[in-house]
Amino acid sequence: MALSKVEHCLSYHTRLLLPHVLSLKSSHRIAYIFSLLSAVSAGFITLISLYSQPWQNHLNYSSWQINTIASMTNLGMYLTPPILGMIADSHGPITLSLLSIIGFIPSYSYLAYVFNHPELSLEGNSDSSFNLSILCFAVIGISTSALYFSALLTCTKLYPHTKLLSISLPTTCYGISSVVGSQLLRVPWFWSYRAQSSSSSANDLNLGRVFQTFAWVYVIIGLLAWIATSVVSLLHFNEEQDNQKRLDDQTDAEQLPLLEQDSHTQDKFAQTVLRIFSDPVTYILALSILLSLGPLEMFIANMGSLTNLLVQVDAPALSTKLLSTYALSSTFARLLTGIVADFLAKKRISIKWILLTLLSLGLCAQLTLFKLVSSKTVSSWGLVPTGSLVGIIYGGLFTVYPTLVLLVWGERSFGTVYGSLLIAPAVGSTIFCMLYAKVYDSGCTDNAGDQRGSACISVVYKYSSIAFVASIVLSSVVFWKLKRKNLRV
Repeated sequence: MALSKVEHCLSYHTRLLLPHVLSLKSSHRIAYIFSLLSAVSAGFITLISLYSQPWQNHLNYSSWQINTIASMTNLGMYLTPPILGMIADSHGPITLSLLSIIGFIPSYSYLAYVFNHPELSLEGNSDSSFNLSILCFAVIGISTSALYFSALLTCTKLYPHTKLLSISLPTTCYGISSVVGSQLLRVPWFWSYRAQSSSSSANDLNLGRVFQTFAWVYVIIGLLAWIATSVVSLLHFNEEQDNQKRLDDQTDAEQLPLLEQDSHTQDKFAQTVLRIFSDPVTYILALSILLSLGPLEMFIANMGSLTNLLVQVDAPALSTKLLSTYALSSTFARLLTGIVADFLAKKRISIKWILLTLLSLGLCAQLTLFKLVSSKTVSSWGLVPTGSLVGIIYGGLFTVYPTLVLLVWGERSFGTVYGSLLIAPAVGSTIFCMLYAKVYDSGCTDNAGDQRGSACISVVYKYSSIAFVASIVLSSVVFWKLKRKNLRV
């Protein structure tokens, strides 16, 4: 397909310069490395769980406000993939990289300014300041999806015949972004130490420095992503030139059947999409995804406040350790689940056993959290292993669900179906985060603003356990209906 005017303009100077500086093979390798770096930086938004305590202490944000920010971020991330996919198909991944940088840099710069000027959140204009912060995080969510999609599509275009290079590595890099980010935030420069306090719980992240650093990071990443995606545009441009030469050698009579065939292919694809979204299985699977990923997103967004409820001494350090453990487990699970799925496919064993096992583990994790917060004697020993288990479930589900979609609906419809199904975790995240916030604000703080015991939040994990039971039942229904259609997956 020919370059659009937008892609042509954005990549013009790089396309002219690259062939004179690098060989085709070298430009491939450099573009691939730059894309992996983009994927690593794309997931820094997962560090949002570490921002709860600084927001509460420095800007007096309530749990409802914090969870509103987390929910709007998730909505930005999960509601936009279908639109971003269409933009990338029409104008190339370079447009997504541009959109992401336009979103990241001003948003993080404004958030840094707000944190460095707490009077904006404490005076009469606090509502407008908070509303703009919500808008910034929604834009950051959209930018996160745009940069990740840009990196993934670039890797796929560069090495389309190697699944390890095209899918596995960029996905893994995105998964370890929270590990890289959490280790970066261990640097003492990012922390504010309050005077006249020996307790480490009185030390908070200086989000002004954190957000400003992220803004500068994305300036650099934006330049690297622009170069990487320009290589893809160069490949498309060269293909266009080759196709044009071939077309010049053909007669008009030879071109007409090709046009008719393209029209027929587009009509057939439209009918396939219509059939998919009129199938009840699609909506049952979406509801199952909502009920499983929603509670997991809630746990990720509220790691900080949950840790503070359970262990009020050294809570920030424990939150950082919990996030790192979760991120490592999630990354490991993504790779392992893919390997196991390929192995089972060779043995002709259904992927449903992986999904049902992960959902059962999810139920166990929610019940463990319910027991932890309900216990009268609270300690940190059980929280980190539970966070690791949640990471395994989260990473595993985000590998199994797209694999299931690919097996059932095929490669041609994969982007449309899976992109649309990603709306489910956005809705689920909003529902469960708002539930957590409502319970936390109404039952976990007294009139003086002091925290009560962790049992105040136990009802949330009772509901999340019920949600996982329902997800297991719905997933079983999905596989039963697929079996009736003679689709064995």
